[in-house]
Amino acid sequence: MSTFFRDALLVQLDPARVDAGNLRVADGRIVNVGPNIVTEPGDENVECGGAVLMPGLVNGHTHLYSALAAGMPAPLRAPRNFHEILEFVWWRLDRAHTLESVAVSGLIGALAALRCGTTTLIDHHASPNAIDGSLSALESGIAEVGCRGVLCYEVTDRNRRDEASQGLAEGERYAKSCAERPDGRFATTVGAHASFTLDENSLVGCVDLARQLGLGVHIHAAEDPVDERITRERFGCGLMDRFERVGLLDVPRTILAHCTHFSDGDFVAVNERSDTVSIAHNPSSNMNNGIGYTPVVKLTKPPQLGTDGIGADMWREARIAEFKSHDAGLPIPFGHSLKMLAQSARFASNALGVRLGVLETGAAADLVLTNYRPATPLTADNLAGHFLFTMGPEFVRDVMVGGWWAMRKGHVVTCDEPAIRARSVEVARALYERMAEVPRK
Repeated sequence: MSTFFRDALLVQLDPARVDAGNLRVADGRIVNVGPNIVTEPGDENVECGGAVLMPGLVNGHTHLYSALAAGMPAPLRAPRNFHEILEFVWWRLDRAHTLESVAVSGLIGALAALRCGTTTLIDHHASPNAIDGSLSALESGIAEVGCRGVLCYEVTDRNRRDEASQGLAEGERYAKSCAERPDGRFATTVGAHASFTLDENSLVGCVDLARQLGLGVHIHAAEDPVDERITRERFGCGLMDRFERVGLLDVPRTILAHCTHFSDGDFVAVNERSDTVSIAHNPSSNMNNGIGYTPVVKLTKPPQLGTDGIGADMWREARIAEFKSHDAGLPIPFGHSLKMLAQSARFASNALGVRLGVLETGAAADLVLTNYRPATPLTADNLAGHFLFTMGPEFVRDVMVGGWWAMRKGHVVTCDEPAIRARSVEVARALYERMAEVPRK
């Protein structure tokens, strides 16, 4: 399939670039970009009319297992702290999942992403009572919509004795499955919940498996002070000391999610390993949980930007990253959130083996054609102002992933969205019924 985009405003976030011109796609990749390239026989011609054409966005840390959470029953009492939010809400939801509801969560989450111009999802999954095959089930939902994914299963010891070993086995199984089909659509990391729910052998097992398979580790770190406190109580050392002890920080392509309560020394340790470790910043989720602000201005390398499962609107997340930094009194340079989005794309590119986030020859044809025709001059110098204050998912019109259309003129073309949403209501209803049956700790 080959496609020719004519008369587009070609926009790339990092490095910031804005050019008027044309773009041609063939065999899933961008093959020509510029003002003077011409269509070739057999091309599908798309008239852009001066609207913005940009790379698909990447969600740098999410939890698709929460995609069916909207409208779920409230906990029996209001959580008083972050640990209780986990116990009363999210750890009840994840234990109620079946492989069917996992797959439907992938479908619904990917549909939301697509409509926001997000084409790749870096996901951290948990379904403790449906571990075996869960990553393949999640992939099936994402793939039906047409998005890409970098998936992992969250290893933990919080529910039962054999849980960590099952999680490691699922991660290893799925990693081998991805290696057998290196098409750039799906890849994996070794997932781990957080230090405070991982026994020593389990955390070491995550690091050893990552090294064995040549993967990174994707783990929550210091999202709340409970992580540091329980780690010290159980293991007699601080969180980062424990990571150092097991060698986690030296595993390439490792993601530390949140890091909201890192000390200055912790940030120094991460900065010293910026070649191997990335931080995933999730400002909306941090605000929702009331856990504080991650001072990303202390990082020498931009973090990835994620939603932590609160949707997939990366425009909104970029705005909140900017606004919250000012509200916290630790302002980032204006437009720094665009570099965070670019960092998410770089991580996904390395994991998947394709170039994402750029409009360059050879890059993957993951493209978002918008209806955004700027009313004021749009240049590389003022791109952040347009992206953060006037652009948004409401302008997303067409989405292409790997050279194939996933959405045209606001309509999903890869799957039957109305039928999926109707089925999802029933799957969610059954999920909520199972939640009510989950034993209370």
